Amino acid sequence: MSKKILSVVIPTYNMEAYLRRCLDSVTRDDIPDSLELIVVNDGSTDGSLSIMQEYATKRPDIVNIIDKPNGHYGSCINAALNVATGKYFRILDADDWYDTDGLIELLGKLHESDAEAIITSYCAHRHTKTYAINPRNIDFQKNYTVFEKNIWEKQPPSLYAMHAFTYKTSVLKSVNLKLTEGICYTDTEFLLYPLLQTKNILFYNILLYHYDWTRDGQTMDSSVYTQNHSHLAKIILRLFKEFNASISPLAEKIFIDTLVKYYYRMLFCCIDDIELKNIDSAVKKMSLKTNLSLNKKLFGALYLWRIFGLHFLFYEKIKKLLHIER
Repeated sequence: MSKKILSVVIPTYNMEAYLRRCLDSVTRDDIPDSLELIVVNDGSTDGSLSIMQEYATKRPDIVNIIDKPNGHYGSCINAALNVATGKYFRILDADDWYDTDGLIELLGKLHESDAEAIITSYCAHRHTKTYAINPRNIDFQKNYTVFEKNIWEKQPPSLYAMHAFTYKTSVLKSVNLKLTEGICYTDTEFLLYPLLQTKNILFYNILLYHYDWTRDGQTMDSSVYTQNHSHLAKIILRLFKEFNASISPLAEKIFIDTLVKYYYRMLFCCIDDIELKNIDSAVKKMSLKTNLSLNKKLFGALYLWRIFGLHFLFYEKIKKLLHIER
């Protein structure tokens, strides 16, 4: 058996309707056994486990199953990281899929890579449109340090997502990465915490991840978010404990973008102010530059909320008229 180059965790909870599409994309016969798939059954009550077992029979050289009680997304990542043997580590959600040719190309390149993080392209599929999220103005032969501020500011904000990132497993273990269990939105922790120790990043001109944004009941749906808004508040407050002025421009950018998404959803979904006030107390202690940046990205809504307590239920209509994507 060859040495594992890439470990991919597939967190799964009641995904029988999507899991075959996902697993088909990563178990094709020509995929080399340098891949390690860690498929985590997070207490599913449907047929997900049976489907996993079918694919483990098909590709026993690459498919490993963890069957455990429900603990939410973070617990799946933690469980997989404990047993991962690959040189690199990344996530694939069970309702998404990989470009199989892109995966094979990535496996070939990772043999030679020593970068601590890899960024690849991905597609986001909505009901009416597909968006390709690609790096901009990049030398694909160069290892970029995380302190090269100009290059990070040139990239589309949506590039800084779990779907684009592959980390060196040794980096994840060196920071003792452990995601919060029992809540949603912990992919933000996976993205940001390792960056606090990451020194260099390499871009590959490979389309790898297909993000399916069409499924009802996803955690980013407004109705689901309304129920689970306190989860994101916990994530943000934990991030504040790790944040410091010396972190890299890339880590700072992702942290600020996370705050923007948080305020955006709280201000424009008109959710209870308790968590919002807790986060805002921490934000006010940050630099004036950070506060001005947040307010600018929120079109002045942050200061209007602070001064007048205004929420912006009408903003969705304005956003559509202005063709603004969040």
